[in-house]
Amino acid sequence: MEIGTERLSLATLTPLLVRIGILLYDGVEELDAVGVYEVLAKAKQLHPKLDLTVRFRAMKEEITGALGMKFLAHEVLRDLSDLDLVIVPGGAGRAEVVKDREFLSRLLNFGTEKPIASVCTGALILVAAGLLAGRKATTHRSFMDELRTVADVVEDRVVEDGLVTTAGGVTASIDLGLHLLEKHFGPELALEVEDRIEYYRHPNP
Repeated sequence: MEIGTERLSLATLTPLLVRIGILLYDGVEELDAVGVYEVLAKAKQLHPKLDLTVRFRAMKEEITGALGMKFLAHEVLRDLSDLDLVIVPGGAGRAEVVKDREFLSRLLNFGTEKPIASVCTGALILVAAGLLAGRKATTHRSFMDELRTVADVVEDRVVEDGLVTTAGGVTASIDLGLHLLEKHFGPELALEVEDRIEYYRHPNP
């Protein structure tokens, strides 16, 4: 099939994921959240019947990103149990998130039963939740040493270890989205979206 000129057959797509939540909080790095959203939402746009929903979820309706972008959350909820996958972006605001022990407990409970992912310094939120001890993981290159105190750091764009997937700094949010599409919906859909957004994944170093 020539990507971009034909639509994939939905019969070839057998998703394990249906409902994906991207967490937002004040001080979130904008592209960490928007990059992966763009990829996943683009797949749904290209294939409206695809059984995939991606939503921004936060503890309040309006969120201010690290660079001043305003977000309106699709859903204002602390509960995660209705989701099939949670994505945790990074950003300076993580310093407040890691103080919320009850929410970290929710992340831990979720990530021990279902897939969870992070972008950039979102990995440090997963560390605080107790999800990365002894696992292979990655983050923004400036925070590798901090991550290395608990995890087996792999300097790749995307690293998967069991139920936990971590992505590197900022633009790796896009790589994470494509990785998730490829893993759960197949490489043809990932390639179609990659071509449509004119993004070509970075090779691992």
